[in-house]
Amino acid sequence: MPEDFDSPSEHTVVFLVAPGDILDDRWLIETRIGRGAMGSVFRGRDTRLERPVAIKLLAPEHCRKPKVLARFEREATLMTTLRHPNIIQLFGVGRRGALPYIVMQFLEGMTLSDVLKRKGGRLSAGETMAMVKQIAAGLSFIHHHGLVHRDIKPQNIFVGPGGRVTILDLGVVRDKANPGLTRPGAMVGTPYYMSPEQILGTDEIDKRTDVYALAAMTFELLVGRPPFLGNTNFEVLHAHRYQPVPDASQLSKSVNKDVARAIATAMSKTREDRPLSASEFSADLEAFFGSTEKVDPRVAFAFLEEDARAQRTERVRSTRGSTLPRTNGPGEAGRSDERPPPPVERQRTSGDGEPDGPSDTFPGEATETLAGDETDQHGEQDTNDEDRGPPEPDRAPSDPADTVSETSELRIITTLKGLTSTATLFVDGQPQGTTPTSLQVPIGQHSVRVERQGCQAVEKQVVVAAGTIALVRIELGPKA
Repeated sequence: MPEDFDSPSEHTVVFLVAPGDILDDRWLIETRIGRGAMGSVFRGRDTRLERPVAIKLLAPEHCRKPKVLARFEREATLMTTLRHPNIIQLFGVGRRGALPYIVMQFLEGMTLSDVLKRKGGRLSAGETMAMVKQIAAGLSFIHHHGLVHRDIKPQNIFVGPGGRVTILDLGVVRDKANPGLTRPGAMVGTPYYMSPEQILGTDEIDKRTDVYALAAMTFELLVGRPPFLGNTNFEVLHAHRYQPVPDASQLSKSVNKDVARAIATAMSKTREDRPLSASEFSADLEAFFGSTEKVDPRVAFAFLEEDARAQRTERVRSTRGSTLPRTNGPGEAGRSDERPPPPVERQRTSGDGEPDGPSDTFPGEATETLAGDETDQHGEQDTNDEDRGPPEPDRAPSDPADTVSETSELRIITTLKGLTSTATLFVDGQPQGTTPTSLQVPIGQHSVRVERQGCQAVEKQVVVAAGTIALVRIELGPKA
């Protein structure tokens, strides 16, 4: 049964949740599918649209930590503003008492880390490209909005039926326009994939930091191990800073010299020597693979569809039976899924220095540490309760799919004098950030309006069909 937790010092009431509870008269809690130091993820159901959802709740003990609250609510803010097929989608946000929660799309499939295990530890060139191209597309969208993910790794990439990729964990994303949520000298990320500038904890963090991590992850997909290994985090981090990138072509016969060189270039110690964007790295990689046979992700990752069908059957069975919580099950977003790190005893600690129990975490749950502090095996260490500033105010749920449950992709590009340009975007009268962008919208007809200072506003009617991508190009012109 739900319980109340009352702090006499702060007079804050936290209402715990249990399967069977309904949040805000809409989100039904069904089964816990993941638990970590920061909180829990439940499989739930949208009772209004009758669709499965994932509900992420902050752990009660963190509800009085302004820094942790700010990070949690900031993730909801970013999920609201970033709408892209390869980025986790938000359906709603709210609070139960003082307990904040995020409602997001329920993903069928498994993390890329688990995909690697199912494929024997490595992917073919074609399978790797199928993953990298989608990750690069999502990262490019994030970078276009002035953000840096900072923790790209296999545990933060979810792969669904058909080989569809979704980037997870936006809680540690850095906003270059508002970097105040990260302390000076803080090191955020996971040692296996951290760039030299991340390790130093400097302010020189930009999209090329994510390019480095993507290249390091690509190395692992092709070779079957991260570029640098060590018995301690210090050894791994030291190698990223000072050692040359191993030649991937010497470690795997499926990697040619050009591909190995492209990976090494993208992992250059100096940012200026790396590709300018994730898309550029992806394009280089694809070109250097040459005549390598392309793969159909639906065939290469067919087991994901089989697993998804099994999950659906299990969900139907569980809704007819008990609603008691269960332990983590394979293939569901939000569960614990950390890949075994270097062979060192692992233990998490909370802000007060006490052990935090088992080290299962959300996929890719990264925290920040002061440069030089010892981290756990994946660079995850709870910090103290220094305030990052007050949390953002509560926001109303954002659910553009409230009218119908089936959606398709709508891409909008605006040009000015033949060159791609930005403009303020409205879809069906609702602001949707700026162009160029990609949105998931209900199938049917939509009104697309773009506005730019000094230009004539343009409005078009667009029909979005199921299973297709609707591309809209709008040429901006001066005001009449």
